[in-house]
Amino acid sequence: MPVLEQQSKAPRRTSTESPEPDLLVDLEGDPVVAETKTPFFHRRGVIIGGALLLVLAILYTATIFFRGLTHESTDDAFIDAHIVSVAPKIAGRISAVHVRDNQMVKQGELLLAIDPRDIEATVAQRQAALEVAKAQLENSRLGAEQAEAHVNTLLAAYAAAKASTAATAADTAKVKNDLERNRGLIASGAISKQDFAHSQADTTSSEATLQAKEKQLQAAQAYAEEGRKSAGSARAQVGAAKAEVAQAQAELRQAELQRSYTRITAPEAGRVTNKSIEPGAYVQVGQPLFAIVPTEVWVTANFKETQLADMRPGQPAEVDVDAYPDRPLRGHVDSIQAGSGARFSLLPPENATGNFVKVVQRVPVKIVLDEQPTVQQVLGPGMSAVPDVKVKGAFGPAVTVGIFAGIAILVAIGATIWWWRRVATR
Repeated sequence: MPVLEQQSKAPRRTSTESPEPDLLVDLEGDPVVAETKTPFFHRRGVIIGGALLLVLAILYTATIFFRGLTHESTDDAFIDAHIVSVAPKIAGRISAVHVRDNQMVKQGELLLAIDPRDIEATVAQRQAALEVAKAQLENSRLGAEQAEAHVNTLLAAYAAAKASTAATAADTAKVKNDLERNRGLIASGAISKQDFAHSQADTTSSEATLQAKEKQLQAAQAYAEEGRKSAGSARAQVGAAKAEVAQAQAELRQAELQRSYTRITAPEAGRVTNKSIEPGAYVQVGQPLFAIVPTEVWVTANFKETQLADMRPGQPAEVDVDAYPDRPLRGHVDSIQAGSGARFSLLPPENATGNFVKVVQRVPVKIVLDEQPTVQQVLGPGMSAVPDVKVKGAFGPAVTVGIFAGIAILVAIGATIWWWRRVATR
């Protein structure tokens, strides 16, 4: 193996010359070039890779900055929906439950049944009371018709008495005239005293008959008036019977309505949630049995008040649900609450009392989903979500970010070239 020894005299290098490797000579005096290792950050691939990474970092930062200029986002958001509480309207024992936990039900579908036997007995009782009221009404109508017929009879008798009285009055007037004429005739001797006495008797008899007819006419009038009052009373009884029938019908409808409450149906389509009832349990009026969550949901996002400057209803939004991170949902801003959430809490803050510390408030914003989730996506109230609302157009911020990104890329390229030349000159 040849032994190498370093050349003792090597030419001096100037600062402008490129570095030369140290010269080694073997025993025979032949020069041998020693291999030198290039530093890591002076390598061409490292410099090019670093430059590319720097450009990508600038582009990524510009993208994040651009999105921050055009979008507003918050992680203080959750899925919201109408929760329909199911409770009985009557007390009773549960006879059957037709739903399971988390089952999808349709509107009007039977959920559970309450033992209806007590209510059915009440319905039968109310039905019988209605039949009795109808019978009384019919009896009152017949009585009223009979009273009307009696009134007509009395009116006819009154009319006959009135006519008879008028005829008697005419006869009385005739005999009176005859009597007056006979007075003059008897004075002249034209008639006998016997004829004059007969005329006086006829006049007295006719006047007595007239008085009797007038009394009969007064009696007929009194009977007719009494008949009218009896007919009015009969009609009043008909009205009272009708009222009793109406009352009985109302009580029957109420009993039937109570019977319908024994079958509880779904007021809205949705998913059965928080079920806490089983057959055989006794329930009270208004006792919560379970809830139905409809399939239509939305997002309630609590944005900071400083994020609402450019937010308007109708702006598009993208919602990421924690349960389904790979399935973003599209929606739009529906409305912004007129007031912070703290103001409508159970104990709202009173800044006029005590020491005041300014805290950035959050305002609920309702974001409606353009497409409701599929059956496989079970979204319910309270699930976490992250909405991202586009509050500005892209042109102005894109120009601004593009200018800054271009300047940053040019600076990065210039720095890379400078570093490359600096390394190359060593």
